[in-house]
Amino acid sequence: MDVLKSHLLGVSVAVAHGVFSGSLNILLKFLISNYHFTFLTLIQFLTSFTAAVTLETLRRLGRVQIPAFNMQLSKFASVCILSTLQSTLTLWSLRGLSLPMYVVFKRCLPLFTLSIGVCVLRNGLPSPGVVTAVAITTGGAVLAGAGDLTGDPFGYVTGVLAVIIHASYLVLIQKTSLDSEYGPLTAQYAITIMASPVLLVCSVISMDAFNMWSYEGWKDPPILIIFILCIFIGCAMNFTTLHCTYINSAVTTSFVGVVKSIATITVGMLAFKDVAPTRLFIGGVAVNTVGSITYCVVKYFESKKKSLYEDLEKAGSDAPPPGEPYKEKPPLNGDGPNPGSEPEPQTAVGSGGSVESAAASQPVGDSLAGVWRSVRNLQFSKKETLVDNMEVESP
Repeated sequence: MDVLKSHLLGVSVAVAHGVFSGSLNILLKFLISNYHFTFLTLIQFLTSFTAAVTLETLRRLGRVQIPAFNMQLSKFASVCILSTLQSTLTLWSLRGLSLPMYVVFKRCLPLFTLSIGVCVLRNGLPSPGVVTAVAITTGGAVLAGAGDLTGDPFGYVTGVLAVIIHASYLVLIQKTSLDSEYGPLTAQYAITIMASPVLLVCSVISMDAFNMWSYEGWKDPPILIIFILCIFIGCAMNFTTLHCTYINSAVTTSFVGVVKSIATITVGMLAFKDVAPTRLFIGGVAVNTVGSITYCVVKYFESKKKSLYEDLEKAGSDAPPPGEPYKEKPPLNGDGPNPGSEPEPQTAVGSGGSVESAAASQPVGDSLAGVWRSVRNLQFSKKETLVDNMEVESP
């Protein structure tokens, strides 16, 4: 039952991560392409600041069990740096690439995650099934990318860098989860506390904090609604990214993005009209999808095999040890007492020649006779000892 609950939790978190990630990509592309919203650093800062204020408020009210920020939580500084770089490069690549092409770049994420994970985590080589799924997925991404080379070169560069940094970010999250006793909620709290001041400075340097007030689109209610949704969905996506990587793995989190990209590509082609669905592009997406399905099937059978091993180990630990229980062997040739017979009285000679009898439960006459016989035997034994040890005079 516990294994089933853990599987359901892992699948639920992965599905939630895919929904939030895909929704955020579509909404951000709407803001950037349709409404010419360019204040990307401001979105980063408000997303981080909102998460930090919300978690701090819930912590003070006792709603969540997370520690107050201290120097021990500074171990998440490296995760914070990669998280900020990853979100920055993602926003820049969305500005220069079409949404389907951006998704194709993200489909190369499992390859980089798998490669970096083998080098950093040192937990052995992945199974042949996982390697095959990653190879198929990456091949499909290359085919789809060859079918659309009309994007901005700066977008292609930032797209490649975003994939590499994102893969490093996921692997570092998994490594931190193994080395640290803190959960994903504490990790997000520490990351947002450390990232918010840095992003505030970046928004001031980029002039986004000042130019946003002159943006004409604030008068349009849909823009304001999409802007607020991007902030809250961004908070949820960051948490599900951490939680999915903690529960499952970095490679699984990267493949979740591949699975949800089918809907993202469809919406991008229908809504934005900034990419022509060529045969090569569609073929690459199809191959990429086959690789994603292959990974899901492989991980299902691997998890099923792992749960079977765990059940066998649990059954073996609960079973009694092999063999028959130990029993005392009956005495041979009548040397020991017979079952059902009363033990004979025993006598022992104490220090100083005193005699102790164990026949207190017998009649008084038999006890006195036994004592008399013991005394006579003791006298004879003493006499023989004295005679043997007597010194004989020489003639």
